[in-house]
Amino acid sequence: MPTDPYELLHFHMVRAHDTFKLGYDRIIELLDSPPTHDLDNFLGYCEAWASSIEEHHNSEEAVVFPFLNTKMDFSGEAEAHKGIHASLHDVIDIIHHGRANPAEFNPRELQDLMENLREPLYAHLDDEVEHVSAKEVRNAGFSGQELLKMVADLAAYARANANPFLQVPYMRSHTPPEFKDCWPGMPWFVRNLIIPYVLAWRYSGYWKYSPYPVS
Repeated sequence: MPTDPYELLHFHMVRAHDTFKLGYDRIIELLDSPPTHDLDNFLGYCEAWASSIEEHHNSEEAVVFPFLNTKMDFSGEAEAHKGIHASLHDVIDIIHHGRANPAEFNPRELQDLMENLREPLYAHLDDEVEHVSAKEVRNAGFSGQELLKMVADLAAYARANANPFLQVPYMRSHTPPEFKDCWPGMPWFVRNLIIPYVLAWRYSGYWKYSPYPVS
């Protein structure tokens, strides 16, 4: 975890965005031969991916963009959210229909939507990471203390608004081993006991499709 306040936002953003890319790649891989014997859990995993992106964007629009917009311009990122969310809503509609009517689930329909979403989603994720680089936020004139407060406010927003039974296990099961001990910062007992044995339990069938363990 960086100690330089100017590196901190960028570090958090890269880690979060990488979880979404990992989830996307995993879903695309599985859609080539979807687990029809376990369709509800698989589609639940897909929905966890989509809802995690939406919640991440909500936190940016509530905390990050208003702060950064005082000295920078994140209107382009906010506009990109609208198009991405429209596509995510279409994805979620297919997921909901498939969970309610498994015999009618069309994996090719979901795959086509996902493939069309890739370019705008990845471009947005990469552009945003570049825009919040240490150089950019330092040159904009933010103080280190201001950035630390904003990151703390962002964490508080996530704790108050995210679904801990869905977004937290998703995040942890898409974080590579080399970052699990430092991102996001949390006590040992939360990371190794509360998340795997309490939070992940409610939707435990979903996480078999994740690339990494939830702990």
